[in-house]
Amino acid sequence: MALLLLLCVSPPGTWADDQVSEAFHSDPIEGRWIAPEGTNLIKIPHLAFSQGNNWSSSFDSIPVYVENQTIRGAFRGASEGAGSWVEVGITQFDISEFLSVFQATDRRVKMEGDVSRQILNSTADASFTLDGLPAGMYTASVFDENSSAVLSATPLLVTMADLTLQMPSNITAGDYAKLKVNMSLAEGRGAYQSNNLSRVFAAIMISCRDYENTSLNISGNGTEGSLNSTLSLKDKSMQMQGLPAISSDLLMKVLYLLPMNSAIGMQESNESKTEILLITDREWEKGSYILTCGVYSPGMGLLGLKQMSVEVI
Repeated sequence: MALLLLLCVSPPGTWADDQVSEAFHSDPIEGRWIAPEGTNLIKIPHLAFSQGNNWSSSFDSIPVYVENQTIRGAFRGASEGAGSWVEVGITQFDISEFLSVFQATDRRVKMEGDVSRQILNSTADASFTLDGLPAGMYTASVFDENSSAVLSATPLLVTMADLTLQMPSNITAGDYAKLKVNMSLAEGRGAYQSNNLSRVFAAIMISCRDYENTSLNISGNGTEGSLNSTLSLKDKSMQMQGLPAISSDLLMKVLYLLPMNSAIGMQESNESKTEILLITDREWEKGSYILTCGVYSPGMGLLGLKQMSVEVI
């Protein structure tokens, strides 16, 4: 469940389930960013990757797709790229490759499977459609055909299941909130509907104000062994060697960072749906909160992930 908490403590903005996200940008005016469409977005505006003093890239969200869901989006290019041919493709996510790909403009990442070849219009934009993927972590990349340069890249997550969350949009500080979670597995995953499969449903709710001072920074020199991660929440922080890995030890360390006005609930179930109680306190600050829910299965990993906004009154 540490992965869920790491995603939870990244600061959210405003969103809708089918919004277009500026998931990667090199410059908000000059462009060069990928905008996924029609997907579940997990807002993480202070997730940053950097390599030495050469470049730094931040993301405001990670798109989450369900297995075999068609991947649609648009590439917003730099103005000077109008009329150029580009290729959009997806590869398995590899942190070392991800950190180094921006350093070498004359190298290509080997793309397997579906590739979308497009010409940038007069505003240097292009829409793309790609086949759905099995569950896993991936990188979507855009390449300039002439120079083989990487114009943009963004991580994306594909899960086995889609989650539906039901909870009052307004709750009173000091009361408890009942969250109903329903998990719908992707087509072809019927075998995992078995009631013999244990699942852990977990939810966390934190105020948006606390999120504003939260960040997860990952840096390195292009090799996985050189990676360092720093997770900061308000005046607390923790450092990790390499990428954060799911473990009970990491979970305990992350819980230490959480502010007092936050609520966590977990429920283990063999069913595809459950209810989670989140307890608030009368001293909680009133305002907007972010609720993140994930479903995890031992041996299978993260099955689904979803967010919603809640107002504490």
